[in-house]
Amino acid sequence: MGEVTNAFALIRNYGKTDLTQVCATLSASDEGRPHPDKTKCVPSLPAGFQVVFKLTVDSSFGKGTSIAVNVTSQEKVTTVATQTSCRDLDLPGWSPDDAGVVQPIP
Repeated sequence: MGEVTNAFALIRNYGKTDLTQVCATLSASDEGRPHPDKTKCVPSLPAGFQVVFKLTVDSSFGKGTSIAVNVTSQEKVTTVATQTSCRDLDLPGWSPDDAGVVQPIP
């Protein structure tokens, strides 16, 4: 291992039902040992709200890494997002200080 791969996962609840124990887990194609920031959770994600998680995995130095974010909830709502190679990320109007903060969807 030699570098970390970070992902900022934007989770939005467009449904009409509040979700509980919403968790996002990052995995990578060349993942090494488990990173403490691999999984993040919020106890509640109300309908019409969103949260951004900063997730991290340990990965191989200098190699292209494909990543996947798996999102689950206690209500068995799940989704997966994948990216074959990720170098840049842009969340306009978002601040890193907002990571993990549940906010209304703009």
